[in-house]
Amino acid sequence: MRWSVAVASNGGFRKAADAIGVEQSALSRRVRALEDEIGVSLFHRSPGGATLTFAGVSFIKGVEHALGLLNETVNEAQEAGRGRLGRLRIGLTGSFLSDTLFGFLQHFRGAHPNVQIEMITGEAGEHLSAVADRRIDIAVLPGNMTVSGLDVSELWRESLHVILPETHALASKAVIELEQLTDVPVLISEGDLGQDVPLRARHLDTVNLKIIDAGLPILLAQVQLGLGLAIVASGALRQSGVPPHLVQRPLHSGEGLTVGFAAAWYHRNDNPALRRFVSSTRGTPRLSSNAS
Repeated sequence: MRWSVAVASNGGFRKAADAIGVEQSALSRRVRALEDEIGVSLFHRSPGGATLTFAGVSFIKGVEHALGLLNETVNEAQEAGRGRLGRLRIGLTGSFLSDTLFGFLQHFRGAHPNVQIEMITGEAGEHLSAVADRRIDIAVLPGNMTVSGLDVSELWRESLHVILPETHALASKAVIELEQLTDVPVLISEGDLGQDVPLRARHLDTVNLKIIDAGLPILLAQVQLGLGLAIVASGALRQSGVPPHLVQRPLHSGEGLTVGFAAAWYHRNDNPALRRFVSSTRGTPRLSSNAS
């Protein structure tokens, strides 16, 4: 079919053979075999060259269109194989929509504008199962979660903030020390910081930490109802904002306490877009996100 297009565009078999670098006799035999197969003559042959028959005009027009689609398909497959086309499915909770994560996504999007990014909300544990089953490509989760059977890489770290009523005695302080959180329960969202909260490592018997199975909006609502204070990651706080009559204050532990966030993916997932994303995050500086 390509050779018949060459004959049509060059106006003859000899010129077409020279253009594509084959013997004229071989070209003539191939085109004749094509005509025999489809049952019509494509060319009027003469000593001066070759012109298309009425059937040939229709045939060549269709072949050129088909070859164009074929070339596009091959190019798209090659681009997808290089991670420049395709889809990247990311599992995350609302608490992980920090400026730092958006920075990773924008960096990747700028380098791979034709890759569709799909963000799927849910619980971190559910996302890990979906990653293992290859229903999603990558899960963003608290960096202290225990993960088995998947590759894990920390993406960024964030400072912690205390959310408390504006009437609370600690609201007048610019920075709150961890040891000062002794008078009421201290609430932590499992969806935000996970179960294995780094605060546990301080072994503070005086701090009454409570992990709640709820997202950040519910956590802040409980603080509004006077059910305790809350500790949240700065990136999540920046995205959600502080409700009326509540204030946020940086949490200080004397040791620069931060919380990490990581990505988990299945090493046998051969999605090129996933590999490109993982590589791009490793090449991006890990800047902590701090709420203002």
